[in-house]
Amino acid sequence: MAKKRTKADKLRDQYDAYKCIQAGKKPKRSCNKDGSITVKPRMDVPPYPESTVLKECMSWLKERGIMADRNNVGTGSVGTSGIYSYGIKSGGDIFVVLKGGIHMEIECKSGKGGRWSIGQQKRKSKVESRNAIYIIVCGVTELEDYFRWNVVNY
Repeated sequence: MAKKRTKADKLRDQYDAYKCIQAGKKPKRSCNKDGSITVKPRMDVPPYPESTVLKECMSWLKERGIMADRNNVGTGSVGTSGIYSYGIKSGGDIFVVLKGGIHMEIECKSGKGGRWSIGQQKRKSKVESRNAIYIIVCGVTELEDYFRWNVVNY
């Protein structure tokens, strides 16, 4: 379900469009129509697809002995019994348990960036409200940097 845009959002977009037109630039929106947020890498990372970023992050965690599991999400059918779903919808791509039982979710995006959906934004709030960790990475370099500066004992 798309996030409803407020009157302030619409006015801000109109003003930005007006300024862009005056400057001879193409107008841009403050957010995507579906409410998703565009995510860009925070540091230099190779422009790998999300699947490669995910594999590299899983390898990096495994090499360090960190307990990490892939969160696969989807639906399927079993014979005539109907449709079932699996995984935690909007959950991070990787679920980690750090020392002391601290829960962490890692959302992987491609090396060029990607879109962070409304469901993922809500999931981040839910996870962090319970003193757990939720991060978005566009490459293993960002994951290493996060662990270097934020996680003392992993």
